[in-house]
Amino acid sequence: MAHDGEGAKLASCRSHAILDNLRASVNGGTNKGPLKETHMQELDQVAERHLREEQSPTLAICGRHLPLLYRIASILVSPPHLFALLVIDLDGRFDATRLSCSDTDARHIYVHRPPRPSSYGCSAAEDAADEGGWDSGTDAGQLRSMIAEAGSFMLYGAGAAPSASRRWWGTAVVGGPGVGDIAAGWKGWLRVYREPVQAFALGMSAEEALERRSARQEAVDAAGWAAESRWGGFVFKDS
Repeated sequence: MAHDGEGAKLASCRSHAILDNLRASVNGGTNKGPLKETHMQELDQVAERHLREEQSPTLAICGRHLPLLYRIASILVSPPHLFALLVIDLDGRFDATRLSCSDTDARHIYVHRPPRPSSYGCSAAEDAADEGGWDSGTDAGQLRSMIAEAGSFMLYGAGAAPSASRRWWGTAVVGGPGVGDIAAGWKGWLRVYREPVQAFALGMSAEEALERRSARQEAVDAAGWAAESRWGGFVFKDS
């Protein structure tokens, strides 16, 4: 009986913690609550300065946003933090093979890919060219409903049972409006781009360029990513 009581207590505590995270995620860009740490020190410092000025805790990433999201997700679910994370992937572009965490920890990243609304009436080509996609006022309401539905899965779904002992960090939304703890899409206050690599010198001959091509490719492959904003920036690597 004591064992059952402890199990019920743990389940109750987990439910309250997840519900608190979900409320913060649903409020998204209008939430005035505290900033959630990503445990990337330079990023958290920039986000803290943004929060003090703009009063919004949402980490809104634009540009080449996926590498930074992979890095954040990998850090959050790995030791010593051991969080669980929900990713709502509206674009269908979140690639789990790009994560730098272990396979065991990656199982605590739950990816939900809802179908795009059929009411757009776009062809496949038009839809692919429409970078705005889900980013409209009506879709923000739909997305909040999706987060709530995903919360029901995390609370009661058998698929979330492996993460019962972990705390839920929150929700990342890929390709949508600024709803969630992390909004990664075409619009945001933190822009991510590939760290520049020095170009060939002016006046270099084609023969010289070919001789140095391998070295330049190595430099491109070794380059990291840069994130910049009005509140500061930093450079990070894929792993």
